[in-house]
This record gives sequence, C-alpha cells and structure tokens, in this order.
Amino acid sequence: MTDRTVDRINRSDGAIVTTFLVAGIGFVAGSPFLIVAATVPLWYAAASVIGTREDAEIRAHREMVRNGDGCDSDGTATREEPLTGDPGDVVAVRTTVENVGSEPIVDLRLVDGVPAELPVVDGTPRACVSLDAGETVTIEYDMELHRGEHTFEAVDVRTRDLTGTVVETWNVAATGAEALSCLPPIETVPLRGGANDFAGTVPTDDGGSGVEFYSVRDYEPGDAIGSIDWRRYARTRDLTTVEYRAERATRIVCLVDVRHNQFRGASQDRLAAAELSADAAERTFETLVEAGHPTGVVAVGDDNHSSVPPGTDPGTREAATTLLEAARSSKRLTNVPFWHFGMSKDPFTKIETTLPGEAQLYLFSSFVDDRPVELIERLRTQGYTVRVVSPDPIADDSTEGRFEALVRRTRLARARSAGARVVDWDRTRPLGIVLRNTIGTVTTR
Repeated sequence: MTDRTVDRINRSDGAIVTTFLVAGIGFVAGSPFLIVAATVPLWYAAASVIGTREDAEIRAHREMVRNGDGCDSDGTATREEPLTGDPGDVVAVRTTVENVGSEPIVDLRLVDGVPAELPVVDGTPRACVSLDAGETVTIEYDMELHRGEHTFEAVDVRTRDLTGTVVETWNVAATGAEALSCLPPIETVPLRGGANDFAGTVPTDDGGSGVEFYSVRDYEPGDAIGSIDWRRYARTRDLTTVEYRAERATRIVCLVDVRHNQFRGASQDRLAAAELSADAAERTFETLVEAGHPTGVVAVGDDNHSSVPPGTDPGTREAATTLLEAARSSKRLTNVPFWHFGMSKDPFTKIETTLPGEAQLYLFSSFVDDRPVELIERLRTQGYTVRVVSPDPIADDSTEGRFEALVRRTRLARARSAGARVVDWDRTRPLGIVLRNTIGTVTTR
C-alpha cells in the first residue's frame, strides 16, 4: 500500500459570496425567510473546514479464469503461477474489495490496475460504492489477451468523508492473481506429404537409408555390404539387399494474408484477423523450425509481398520474427463492411512462382474475399499440400453480418472441396487446439 494523499476541497469563498448575495436580496425584498436562508452556505463552509479523515482500511483480492471452450477446469491464476492463454482469448477477472476497518466508508471509488496493453471487452474495472464495516464489493470484467507478459498494477482507491470535502487517495496491492502470459508454445506440429531429396525426418514411400524396414530386393552391384541380407544368403545362397524407408527433409511455407481487408476484428476491442493470423503463423514457424524442418514465411499485402526463404538457421528465425511483427503492427480497421470488386489485382498470383516444388503450404487468412480460395484451387491442381487456419472476424449480430458469415463459410467449403485441410477458427477456441486440429499425421505426397 502506498502513502495516502489527503486533499481538502475549499468551498468557503463561494459560500460567503452566496451568503452576502442572498442576504442582500432578503434585505431589499424585506423577506425574513431569505435572510435566514443566507446562513445555510455558512454552515456548508464551516463543514469544509472541520471535515476530518475517515482512516478507511480496505483489502483486495483478485481472481482470473479463462473463458471459452477448451480451457482447463482449473484455469485460474495464482500469484506464483501466471495464467496463460492465446492471443484473442478472453479472461474473466473478479476483484473483491473488503472494508476491514471499524467504520463505514460513505464514498469509496475503486479502479482495478488493468494492464495497459489489454482491452476490457465486457464489464468495467471501476466501482463507486458505500461499504459498511466488514462489507465487500466485487468488480467483474472481461479482458482480451494480447501477445506478451502482462502484470496487474495495484488497485487505485479514493474515499470522501460525509461532507465530501476531504478526499484521500492511495493504492492497495491485491492478493491472488497478478500476472498473465500470452506466449504459449505448440506441443507438436505433425506434417503431411511433400519432401525434397535431402536427408531429414519425414518418412517417404521410397526405399533408401533409414531405420524403418521398407523392402527386400535382388542384390545389385554397388550395393553397400552392410545392406546385404546375410542370413538369407547363408540359408539360400541368394544375395538380396534390404532397403529401409528413406527419410527426407520437407520445406514448408507459412503464408500470411495481411491485405487491407484483413485488419478487422469482430468488434472494436477485438484483435484484427491479420494479427491473429500472424500470431498463429509465428507459433507454427517456431515449432517446425525446432523440429528441424526448413520453414519460410510469406506476408502478402495488397500490392506486394515480403518473404523469408525456408531455413532453420538463426538468421532465418530472426528474419521471420521481424517480418511477422511488422505484419502485426500494421494499421487496424474495425467494423468496416467488405466490398470487393472484380477488377482489383490479385496479389497471390506472384506467390505461386516462388514456392518450392515440394513445399507444403500453411495459409493463414480470414477468407473475406475469393482470393485465398482461388489460390488454393490453383495450388491443389499443381499437387501442393495446403492447410488453412482461418480466424473469424465477422460479428453475426446483424443481417449484414450474418450474410457475410454465410458467404465466408461458402468459401471455406470450396477450399475443403479442393482438398485443403481447413479449420474455421472460432474465437472461443484456444490457438493451441486450433493448430493441432489443423495439422494431421505424417504422410507422403
């Protein structure tokens, strides 16, 4: 708790002026009532002088829990263990304040110390109440998580005495939850088909050097001595060669849609679709690189695109992180209707010529126009494996919103029909579960 600041509101000057004014009118009008009434402001001025401090004592306790499907039943936070979540998750906060003094507090005003980076999307972190001794009040509100580590400040407290002329201000540290972390890792990102000729960790349908048995064939001159089945030779005198399932490296490209129409959220306080896509792409990239898969990033804007070639070295990681951070920091647009015209230039046409022939594509886009699904249809025709994570930026609480949502779902159905694996990211689902549902088991292309 910080030191208290005591301020006295001096209103005696106005009271004296009012007294003389009312008394003068009373004398002129010959009204005894006005002359007596002129003394009332003097009593008010006296109260402002003799007003005393209340010496209020309060105690605060804060609890937090994640909202939405997929959360642990015990998803609360303590002082020792910060609550964790994904960007866009909603966290419910309950801060209980108790009057632990022996006297009532006639005017108590509270503001919870919400981290400046996190918007309040429902409820309010403020309260103005009167509390008897031992009585409590609970402040309830919801916040939306943004990327980073966040810590609550102390609760701001302000009290006034009965006359309203003595104001005390101080801070009270709340017990319980005080920290939030929005940097959760993905446990695994299994891969589908698509491999090059370099050794790696993705099993293929080709024989070669590896650890898993693949087939037995007739011996050919030049086969390694260690690959000959000597047991069969001892039994049949026939030379055969054992082949193992070859493991190849696969190159992956995370394609992030950051065009102008992607910077919109379901409401003014919600994260834009482009920000959610960039967060999902960054977590996918980090996990794939950690597993040893060369991974690149492409950010597509309205007129051009920026890319980081697939790789696993520190330079690739740094460049990808910088690119995605730049995509996230672009200007947001909220609650703006989408209007798309057929004459606009398709920025995705340049992407197809830059993709490695064996690459797997992870597309992050909200699908609010036809460009992404047209790209998928072309890539699937060429044999590329495509996975989609599509954050939903549309609020369907109006006729216009419901129509936009219907059109968007139709585009996602087209992408599925083309052979892409699609996850429609409802904001109530944690990002980790969304990404695990997007990625399937390891198969070959």
